[in-house]
Amino acid sequence: MEIFVYLLAIVWSILCLILFFKIWGMTNNVEQLTQEVHELKLNLEQGKMQGKTHQRQEGIPLVQSPSDIPWDDDLKIGDKVKLKSNGKIYKVTGFEDNGYVQCEPEKMGIFDNFVSVKISGLIKV
Repeated sequence: MEIFVYLLAIVWSILCLILFFKIWGMTNNVEQLTQEVHELKLNLEQGKMQGKTHQRQEGIPLVQSPSDIPWDDDLKIGDKVKLKSNGKIYKVTGFEDNGYVQCEPEKMGIFDNFVSVKISGLIKV
């Protein structure tokens, strides 16, 4: 009976070690997964922006919402911009209806986050 318990303990230990190394291997892929998710999000945002059309009426143009205001033609999703306030480099990921630009840091650090900044607070690089 003791031999059976020892064999069972050895098999259990080996399975636990295998599980440990599999989980460790999965955590190394987190950076790759986040890059793929950001690329997918970028592609979806570009598709939305290409699908948007501005309808103009003849005569006096009417602006009904901030989303009807055309964005700066020089700034597109995926462009690199520098923040005027701190000089860090960001990549444009989208546009908000209230006139803000969504940006993600070019190099992700511990304290770097996604930001929303007015167009006037950015410099195109």
